[in-house]
Amino acid sequence: MRINDQAGLSTVSFGKISQRTFGLLSCVTAFLLAACSSGDPDAGGAPGGGGSSGGAGGGNTSTPSSSSSSGSTSTETTASSSTGHAAGGTGGSSGTGDTHPKDHCLDGFDPHPSDATMTDGPAEFVKNGQIDLTVQPQVIAWMEENEWQAAHFEWHSIRRCGAGGFGGMSRVDICNSSVPVPMDQECKSTGDGFQFLAMHRHMIQSLKQLWPSHAEQFEGFKKFPTTAEELPQQWRADFRPWSATTLANAKIADEIDKPENLSRFPDEGALGMWLQCFAGQAIPGTGLQASGLHGDLHFKWVRSNNTDHGLGNQFTNIDNYMFWKLHGWIDNVWEKYRVAKGLSPDDQELKDAVAAQCYEMDAIARVINPDLNPDPDPVDPLPTEAGVFHTTVRPIFESTVHRCSGCHAAPSTGPQAGLSLGGDISSTDIVAGLVNKASKGGGQFKLVVPGNPDQSWLYLKVAGTAGSAGCRPSASATCNTGVMPQAADGRPTVTSTELATLRRWIQDGAPAPTSP
Repeated sequence: MRINDQAGLSTVSFGKISQRTFGLLSCVTAFLLAACSSGDPDAGGAPGGGGSSGGAGGGNTSTPSSSSSSGSTSTETTASSSTGHAAGGTGGSSGTGDTHPKDHCLDGFDPHPSDATMTDGPAEFVKNGQIDLTVQPQVIAWMEENEWQAAHFEWHSIRRCGAGGFGGMSRVDICNSSVPVPMDQECKSTGDGFQFLAMHRHMIQSLKQLWPSHAEQFEGFKKFPTTAEELPQQWRADFRPWSATTLANAKIADEIDKPENLSRFPDEGALGMWLQCFAGQAIPGTGLQASGLHGDLHFKWVRSNNTDHGLGNQFTNIDNYMFWKLHGWIDNVWEKYRVAKGLSPDDQELKDAVAAQCYEMDAIARVINPDLNPDPDPVDPLPTEAGVFHTTVRPIFESTVHRCSGCHAAPSTGPQAGLSLGGDISSTDIVAGLVNKASKGGGQFKLVVPGNPDQSWLYLKVAGTAGSAGCRPSASATCNTGVMPQAADGRPTVTSTELATLRRWIQDGAPAPTSP
């Protein structure tokens, strides 16, 4: 680790440091990057209906709709109806006596609610008669809400602060922000090459954790693509042969585990710089020159008249399906190198390096949007509880089928409208927040009226009867009558038995939990 100060800017190398060292040096907290934006503030469930918030680069770009078996595509005016998922998930279940805070940089992400229903493969985005490919709209919505597009761009910009670079085209004056400027500037050292590899691995791993059933969207080419048949169908007609130099370098990368290729690179940073930087740039201490493969791949798939999510658009290029194909391939080359060198994916040094990039990217996102939720402080163990609500009603809300606590969980996800149905909170506190409490989305109704489920907005929403209940909006409460949680066809997801359990608890007076 090296610390330096040039031109009044504190600089630090983040190459291979632990979480605690990073925290002490940068004086920033690791920030969870999301708040669920369910279309309904008062009842939990698989999200739907709310538009994505935030945005990369400040532009009003269109979000693509997913490709379907019928070949439907989106147009420039199509907007996403997906919502984001709170970073890190709820971090625990109820009443076990365990502590629940979750640090996504160390513990990873819980699966996103859309993982069960999202379409496989790329989505088509059509503009000016040209088709480009993106990841699915649910992924783009999550990245926008968590400022990933902008944070990715600023991560590169903060490595352009030296030698008159002034952060490239930074939109937040990142070189003079609270985030320390890395001493390893872009393509100036092998330390930067290592950070380049570690940061993109952090992003790839995070997306695979969020959408484990759709990991293919974030996996790289199995080998450097040299023929049209190795590309998605939409790009095959535009394939043009690579130069002889590019093919020669690609062969070295694909066969990195051969002794003659392995010996070229003294360490992972040298390999990272060789893959990342423009062709001909000298790699310090090696006698090598960079291959330019990273740039070759980026510029290969650019639509000149369809750039909203294009690989050439540095503000939003992580939306592009081919971005993950090419960076996944680079990650595969890196891993093949590590295996050939006898290095394990479980090495603590590697874990620390990837976590350090996660914390740095989170800190950059916080500069972009100070309202992003921080990681929760450690909390005391939840009490041991008993009673009907705790043992039979709460599990309905925390079910992985209904996912109510995906948006309405405390405190880590910033529960919607202050309504908590699970997470790092006691069942006693959940009930206290429901009984005789006004509903922000149910007009004159209270959330739970003891003894009267048909006047309890929570029950009406879950039962799917809120639309006929006679809700009257007011200055303090809207009328959001859609069923929650709901299946893809709009029907309630709760079973008749689960609904009867909720109804019986309310009819019996909605009693609070007890101590065993």
